[in-house]
Amino acid sequence: MAHIVAKSGDGPRGATDLPSGERDRYRNLILLCPTHHCEIDKNFHDWPVSRLEKIKTDHEHWVSEQLGNGKISVRELDNSKFFEERQRAYMELARNHIALVASLTPLRVSAGQIDTMEPVVQSLLEKAIIPGNDIDQKVNSYHTRPSEFGLVNEIFRELPKRTGHSYHIFESGHCEYFNELGSDTDRITQYTLEKGEDIKGASFVIRYTDVAEAIDRGITWLSSLWANLLPFEYLEFRCQVLNCKNSTLFSYEDDWKEGVFGYPTRSESLIYSDVLTRDTDFEHFSFDVLRWLAKCYGLVLHSKLDLHGKYRRPVTMR
Repeated sequence: MAHIVAKSGDGPRGATDLPSGERDRYRNLILLCPTHHCEIDKNFHDWPVSRLEKIKTDHEHWVSEQLGNGKISVRELDNSKFFEERQRAYMELARNHIALVASLTPLRVSAGQIDTMEPVVQSLLEKAIIPGNDIDQKVNSYHTRPSEFGLVNEIFRELPKRTGHSYHIFESGHCEYFNELGSDTDRITQYTLEKGEDIKGASFVIRYTDVAEAIDRGITWLSSLWANLLPFEYLEFRCQVLNCKNSTLFSYEDDWKEGVFGYPTRSESLIYSDVLTRDTDFEHFSFDVLRWLAKCYGLVLHSKLDLHGKYRRPVTMR
């Protein structure tokens, strides 16, 4: 697996305007044998970007023709049934409340990839941080146990407390970071209604920093699992906000002490999905996910953090 435009600006063909966040994506990757990988990087003036892109495009066309003529076949990568089963499990865990789940999944889910009874798995599982007011609150090892899928740290408070988490490492290599955010949503919704804010007809309010922190913590934990445990070169990342239909996003209060809110969503769940490579820049990637979240509510996020290292709040376009 080689880069067409080098990951570093100092590398072969690296002095281009291709953003750093795009250099690990499919469009900039090409499969080469070790001999030719070495040749094109040592003699990069003879192997410009345009030549490599044409070689890749020609090969893709050839593969498509061979597939169409039945001369080669590829076992289909289809995790749809697995994702449907997990979606049902998430909805049950969420208990009809707002919840956030971030996950990494092998491109082909199969059993026996990881021995989840190894001590290192428990150690990595219990490095997950529970989101909440920027406090580094690690999970309680008392709540770690084996499951039918692997190893899980899980607790859900008795109703009416609408909060809980489930952090799960599967033997298949699938890993998920699930947080129920019902109680936080209740508090900000009540505060907003008591102030008489204009929430554009939404039924309830989600605070941006609550869900941003959950996403950020989840991505940090998942990337650590990939680096220290998961053997895969490619994984599918998913981020989902569950039970969010007719919710709005509270961003911040302006100078007139009026709240800045997004627009109500019409979807039961918001879903972000992308296939990542092992050397993904997760700090930049987490900004992409947060920017997606803001966009879903009609807001714009210009950067992840402000000058003080705090979450920058999304704003309206005007």
